[in-house]
Amino acid sequence: MTKRHKARDVAQDRGCGEFWIEHAKITADDLEWLASAERLTLWNVQVPDGFLSKLDKLWWLDLRGGSAANLTAAEGCKKLRYLCVNQVRGMHDLSLVTSFKALQHLSLYGLAKVQAVPSLRGLKELLRLEVGQMRTLEALGGLLDAPKLEELLIHNLVGITDKDVKRINSHRSLRVFDWIALDVPVELSAPVVKAVKLERAKSMHAIEWFESRGL
Repeated sequence: MTKRHKARDVAQDRGCGEFWIEHAKITADDLEWLASAERLTLWNVQVPDGFLSKLDKLWWLDLRGGSAANLTAAEGCKKLRYLCVNQVRGMHDLSLVTSFKALQHLSLYGLAKVQAVPSLRGLKELLRLEVGQMRTLEALGGLLDAPKLEELLIHNLVGITDKDVKRINSHRSLRVFDWIALDVPVELSAPVVKAVKLERAKSMHAIEWFESRGL
Protein backbone atom coordinates (compact mmCIF):
# COMPACT_ATOMS: atom_id res chain seq x y z
CA MET A 1 0.00 0.00 0.00
CA THR A 2 1.28 3.45 -0.94
CA LYS A 3 2.20 5.55 2.09
CA ARG A 4 0.19 8.75 2.24
CA HIS A 5 2.04 11.83 3.42
CA LYS A 6 0.46 15.00 4.68
CA ALA A 7 0.04 17.19 1.62
CA ARG A 8 1.74 20.21 3.14
CA ASP A 9 4.81 18.17 4.08
CA VAL A 10 5.53 17.06 0.51
CA ALA A 11 4.03 19.84 -1.59
CA GLN A 12 6.34 21.65 -3.98
CA ASP A 13 5.52 25.33 -4.28
CA ARG A 14 6.97 26.22 -7.66
CA GLY A 15 5.94 29.85 -7.50
CA CYS A 16 3.40 31.89 -9.45
CA GLY A 17 0.56 29.81 -8.04
CA GLU A 18 1.93 26.43 -9.18
CA PHE A 19 1.93 23.47 -6.77
CA TRP A 20 2.99 19.84 -7.26
CA ILE A 21 1.95 17.18 -4.75
CA GLU A 22 2.79 13.46 -4.85
CA HIS A 23 1.60 10.41 -2.87
CA ALA A 24 -0.25 12.42 -0.27
CA LYS A 25 -3.61 12.96 1.33
CA ILE A 26 -5.25 16.37 1.20
CA THR A 27 -7.59 17.34 4.05
CA ALA A 28 -9.87 20.28 4.73
CA ASP A 29 -7.05 21.87 6.76
CA ASP A 30 -5.03 22.33 3.56
CA LEU A 31 -7.48 24.79 2.07
CA GLU A 32 -5.85 27.88 3.56
CA TRP A 33 -2.33 27.34 2.23
CA LEU A 34 -3.58 26.09 -1.15
CA ALA A 35 -5.93 29.03 -1.63
CA SER A 36 -3.44 30.72 -3.96
CA ALA A 37 -3.16 27.68 -6.25
CA GLU A 38 -3.66 28.44 -9.93
CA ARG A 39 -1.92 25.38 -11.37
CA LEU A 40 -2.08 22.10 -9.49
CA THR A 41 -0.49 18.74 -10.31
CA LEU A 42 -1.63 15.83 -8.14
CA TRP A 43 0.20 12.53 -8.52
CA ASN A 44 -1.61 9.72 -6.70
CA VAL A 45 -3.20 12.10 -4.19
CA GLN A 46 -6.38 11.55 -2.20
CA VAL A 47 -8.66 14.59 -2.34
CA PRO A 48 -11.88 15.13 -0.37
CA ASP A 49 -14.95 15.58 -2.56
CA GLY A 50 -15.60 19.26 -3.17
CA PHE A 51 -12.17 20.44 -2.01
CA LEU A 52 -10.77 21.48 -5.40
CA SER A 53 -13.91 23.42 -6.27
CA LYS A 54 -13.12 25.74 -3.33
CA LEU A 55 -9.83 26.85 -4.92
CA ASP A 56 -11.14 30.00 -6.59
CA LYS A 57 -7.98 30.67 -8.63
CA LEU A 58 -7.54 27.14 -9.98
CA TRP A 59 -7.52 27.01 -13.79
CA TRP A 60 -5.03 24.18 -14.41
CA LEU A 61 -5.45 20.66 -13.05
CA ASP A 62 -3.17 17.71 -13.82
CA LEU A 63 -4.35 14.43 -12.27
CA ARG A 64 -1.85 11.57 -12.43
CA GLY A 65 -1.72 8.04 -11.07
CA GLY A 66 -3.92 6.56 -8.41
CA SER A 67 -7.01 4.43 -8.80
CA ALA A 68 -9.92 6.88 -9.06
CA ALA A 69 -12.77 5.55 -11.21
CA ASN A 70 -14.10 8.96 -12.21
CA LEU A 71 -13.47 12.70 -11.98
CA THR A 72 -15.49 13.36 -8.83
CA ALA A 73 -12.43 14.96 -7.20
CA ALA A 74 -12.61 17.78 -9.77
CA GLU A 75 -16.37 18.21 -9.71
CA GLY A 76 -17.38 21.84 -9.46
CA CYS A 77 -14.11 23.28 -10.80
CA LYS A 78 -15.90 25.66 -13.14
CA LYS A 79 -12.86 27.76 -14.03
CA LEU A 80 -10.67 24.99 -15.41
CA ARG A 81 -9.09 25.90 -18.72
CA TYR A 82 -6.66 22.98 -18.71
CA LEU A 83 -7.31 19.43 -17.59
CA CYS A 84 -4.92 16.50 -17.88
CA VAL A 85 -5.88 12.97 -16.77
CA ASN A 86 -2.79 10.79 -17.01
CA GLN A 87 -2.35 7.10 -16.13
CA VAL A 88 -5.09 6.90 -13.53
CA ARG A 89 -5.38 3.13 -13.48
CA GLY A 90 -8.97 2.91 -12.24
CA MET A 91 -10.38 5.62 -14.49
CA HIS A 92 -13.25 4.40 -16.66
CA ASP A 93 -15.86 7.17 -16.40
CA LEU A 94 -15.01 10.51 -18.04
CA SER A 95 -18.56 11.87 -18.05
CA LEU A 96 -17.73 14.80 -15.75
CA VAL A 97 -15.39 16.23 -18.39
CA THR A 98 -18.48 17.73 -20.01
CA SER A 99 -19.13 19.89 -16.94
CA PHE A 100 -15.91 21.89 -17.35
CA LYS A 101 -17.32 24.44 -19.76
CA ALA A 102 -14.28 26.75 -19.70
CA LEU A 103 -11.84 24.06 -20.91
CA GLN A 104 -9.54 25.16 -23.70
CA HIS A 105 -7.03 22.30 -23.58
CA LEU A 106 -7.82 18.69 -22.65
CA SER A 107 -5.29 15.86 -22.38
CA LEU A 108 -6.23 12.21 -21.79
CA TYR A 109 -3.44 9.65 -21.58
CA GLY A 110 -2.88 6.09 -20.40
CA LEU A 111 -6.45 5.39 -19.29
CA ALA A 112 -6.61 1.67 -20.00
CA LYS A 113 -10.16 1.14 -18.73
CA VAL A 114 -11.85 3.88 -20.74
CA GLN A 115 -13.93 2.13 -23.39
CA ALA A 116 -16.26 4.99 -24.24
CA VAL A 117 -16.04 8.76 -24.17
CA PRO A 118 -18.73 11.41 -23.67
CA SER A 119 -19.74 13.89 -26.32
CA LEU A 120 -17.80 17.13 -25.99
CA ARG A 121 -20.50 19.06 -27.83
CA GLY A 122 -20.99 21.36 -24.85
CA LEU A 123 -17.32 22.35 -24.53
CA LYS A 124 -17.52 25.41 -26.72
CA GLU A 125 -14.18 26.86 -25.60
CA LEU A 126 -12.13 23.70 -26.27
CA LEU A 127 -9.39 24.37 -28.81
CA ARG A 128 -6.82 21.60 -28.30
CA LEU A 129 -7.33 17.91 -27.58
CA GLU A 130 -4.59 15.37 -26.89
CA VAL A 131 -5.45 11.68 -26.60
CA GLY A 132 -2.90 8.94 -26.01
CA GLN A 133 -2.40 5.29 -25.10
CA MET A 134 -6.10 4.47 -24.73
CA ARG A 135 -5.84 0.82 -25.71
CA THR A 136 -9.48 -0.12 -25.09
CA LEU A 137 -10.92 2.95 -26.80
CA GLU A 138 -12.13 1.82 -30.21
CA ALA A 139 -13.08 5.23 -31.63
CA LEU A 140 -12.71 8.94 -30.96
CA GLY A 141 -16.45 9.33 -31.33
CA GLY A 142 -17.87 12.06 -29.12
CA LEU A 143 -14.49 13.70 -28.60
CA LEU A 144 -14.86 15.10 -32.11
CA ASP A 145 -18.12 16.82 -31.16
CA ALA A 146 -16.26 19.79 -29.65
CA PRO A 147 -17.60 22.55 -31.93
CA LYS A 148 -14.57 24.87 -31.96
CA LEU A 149 -11.79 22.30 -31.75
CA GLU A 150 -8.77 23.44 -33.75
CA GLU A 151 -5.95 21.04 -32.80
CA LEU A 152 -5.96 17.27 -32.37
CA LEU A 153 -2.86 15.30 -31.39
CA ILE A 154 -2.85 11.53 -30.91
CA HIS A 155 -0.08 9.70 -29.02
CA ASN A 156 0.58 5.96 -29.29
CA LEU A 157 -2.27 3.44 -29.33
CA VAL A 158 -5.75 4.89 -29.78
CA GLY A 159 -8.65 3.51 -31.79
CA ILE A 160 -9.43 5.67 -34.82
CA THR A 161 -12.11 4.50 -37.24
CA ASP A 162 -12.81 5.40 -40.86
CA LYS A 163 -15.78 7.39 -39.57
CA ASP A 164 -13.47 9.33 -37.26
CA VAL A 165 -11.21 10.18 -40.21
CA LYS A 166 -14.16 11.49 -42.21
CA ARG A 167 -15.29 13.59 -39.27
CA ILE A 168 -11.79 14.98 -38.75
CA ASN A 169 -11.58 16.03 -42.39
CA SER A 170 -15.03 17.60 -42.35
CA HIS A 171 -14.83 19.27 -38.92
CA ARG A 172 -15.75 22.93 -39.21
CA SER A 173 -12.87 24.31 -37.17
CA LEU A 174 -10.23 21.57 -36.93
CA ARG A 175 -7.11 22.74 -38.75
CA VAL A 176 -4.18 20.58 -37.54
CA PHE A 177 -3.76 16.88 -36.72
CA ASP A 178 -1.00 14.40 -36.07
CA TRP A 179 -0.50 10.89 -34.72
CA ILE A 180 2.76 10.31 -32.88
CA ALA A 181 2.60 6.54 -33.19
CA LEU A 182 5.83 5.40 -31.56
CA ASP A 183 4.49 2.02 -30.37
CA VAL A 184 1.81 1.49 -33.02
CA PRO A 185 2.17 -0.77 -36.06
CA VAL A 186 2.74 1.40 -39.10
CA GLU A 187 -0.04 -0.38 -40.96
CA LEU A 188 -2.50 1.06 -38.42
CA SER A 189 -1.26 4.63 -38.14
CA ALA A 190 0.13 5.44 -41.58
CA PRO A 191 -3.19 5.09 -43.48
CA VAL A 192 -4.89 7.43 -41.00
CA VAL A 193 -2.16 10.07 -41.15
CA LYS A 194 -2.23 9.89 -44.94
CA ALA A 195 -6.02 10.10 -45.11
CA VAL A 196 -6.32 13.16 -42.86
CA LYS A 197 -6.01 16.22 -45.08
CA LEU A 198 -4.87 18.69 -42.44
CA GLU A 199 -1.60 20.33 -41.53
CA ARG A 200 0.50 18.60 -38.87
CA ALA A 201 -0.14 19.49 -35.24
CA LYS A 202 2.84 20.42 -33.09
CA SER A 203 3.78 18.54 -29.95
CA MET A 204 4.37 20.97 -27.09
CA HIS A 205 4.02 21.36 -23.34
CA ALA A 206 0.63 22.69 -22.34
CA ILE A 207 2.02 25.89 -20.79
CA GLU A 208 3.90 26.55 -24.03
CA TRP A 209 0.64 26.14 -25.91
CA PHE A 210 -1.19 28.62 -23.69
CA GLU A 211 1.63 31.12 -24.08
CA SER A 212 1.68 30.69 -27.86
CA ARG A 213 -2.03 31.41 -27.99
CA GLY A 214 -1.83 34.35 -25.61
CA LEU A 215 -4.38 32.70 -23.34
